[in-house]
Order: sequence, then C-alpha cells, then structure tokens
Amino acid sequence: MISAKPTEHLTGILIEGEYEDFYEMVKSIYRMTGLEEDHEDRYWSVKNRLLGICYDIRHAFQGDRNVKLVDNGANDELMKWHSMVLPGKNLHYSVEVLFPEALFVAFSIPELYFPSSVYYGERARKHQKKEAHPRSFVDKYADYIRDQAMLDMLSSVILSAFADVIGDENFEKVLSQRGKSYSYEYENYATQYVDKCNVDYLKTAPEKRKDKLKNIAKRLLKKPDAYRNLLRGLESSAKLHGCSIHELHNPDLEYPEKIEW
Repeated sequence: MISAKPTEHLTGILIEGEYEDFYEMVKSIYRMTGLEEDHEDRYWSVKNRLLGICYDIRHAFQGDRNVKLVDNGANDELMKWHSMVLPGKNLHYSVEVLFPEALFVAFSIPELYFPSSVYYGERARKHQKKEAHPRSFVDKYADYIRDQAMLDMLSSVILSAFADVIGDENFEKVLSQRGKSYSYEYENYATQYVDKCNVDYLKTAPEKRKDKLKNIAKRLLKKPDAYRNLLRGLESSAKLHGCSIHELHNPDLEYPEKIEW
C-alpha cells in the first residue's frame, strides 16, 4: 500500500511504498499516459507531469532515492506456527515530490480517465494484429480499471497529506473550488504555471507555507487571472515561433540546485 506524508519543512510530500507497490504504480502510469510524445494530445501536459512523478517513483524502487526497514509483524510465534524462518522487517522505498507539483497531478488525474478509456480501446484494436499472443479486449479493459484504481490511490494519498497540512475544514473549503466531473479544467493546460507555483512555494518561509499552499491549491483548481495572462503570452510566443505552448520554457524561472525538504 502506498502512503504519503508532508515533509519536515512542508516543502512537499514523501511518497512511500514497497517494491511491488511502486512497480505496479509505474506500470499503471505508463499504460494510462500511453507514452507517446504528442504535443497535440489535449492532455499531454497532464500526462507529462504525471510521468515526471513516475520517473521519481521508478528510481525510488530501483534504490536511487530513500530506503528504510519497517516491521512486518513476523514474530517468533508466527514463525513457529508456520515452521519457517521469516525476516522481521520489510524494505520500504520513498521519494519526495514538491507540494504544488503533487497537487496538480492529484487534481488533474481524474480528467485522464475518460480519454484514456477511449485510448485503451483504440490501442487494443490498432495493435491486436501485431501482438504475438493477442490479449482480449476484456483483459485490456481490466488493465484500465486497475490503472484507474492505482491512480486514484496516488491522488488520495497526496490529498490526504495536503489535508494534514491545512486541516479538515480548510481542505473542505479548498475542494469546493473543484469543478464538476469531466469539466475539462486541465485540457491543454499550460503547466509552466505549475513551475511558477513550485518556484514561488520554494521561496516561501516554512512557517508561512500552510497559507501559501492553500492559496496555490485554489489557483490550481480554478484558473486565476495570472494563469490566463500567462497562457495568452505563451500562445503568442508559440504562434511566433511556430511551435506548441508546451515546448516553451521561461529561462528566468529556475529551481534551486538543492531543496531542503
């Protein structure tokens, strides 16, 4: 089971789980995003941010991030009952993710579900003849159901950590900003705004981060004027350079080399 908690300085969340938890999460994210590098995909930016967290989770279960041992309940009585020598601890892997980044992913994930269900069906039909041992559409749709559950779990642990920071009452008020299901708030989203939120949040003193995070969450749920102004600027630049808004980067917006979590 994957869990998450706020980091010491409220810089982000620490996502934790066992090897199999993280391995299955990575597989689900890969299937849900499709992996195609297509800036015309109306949810490319959401998928790209999700893949960013996936990258860290993958490196976590490969041992490149944090590890620790935790008790697993295998006591002497249990070992005697089963006539087995069992390890008393399991290895847990974990990785830190910036709070605004994590919140954006948690808020935007549900909008992937319907487009992805269509995508799963189209992909199944497209590649059916290419597979050495074709799987049925039922099997592939079962993947979709399982992957949605995995991503729902990721969203839930992120939001739970967020609630731990701002409190239940404030959490309820923030979520009241959320639009209706399939409101397409994150279609063609300019995630350069998420970068701005990340950098602004990192510049905020730890004692002021609770209020700052609450404000950022509201702005990620309901686009403010600052987002719309940024989007207009990106659209003008993209038209000028003949590219997608997702290919543009603000060179003045830099992340610190070292982050104190």
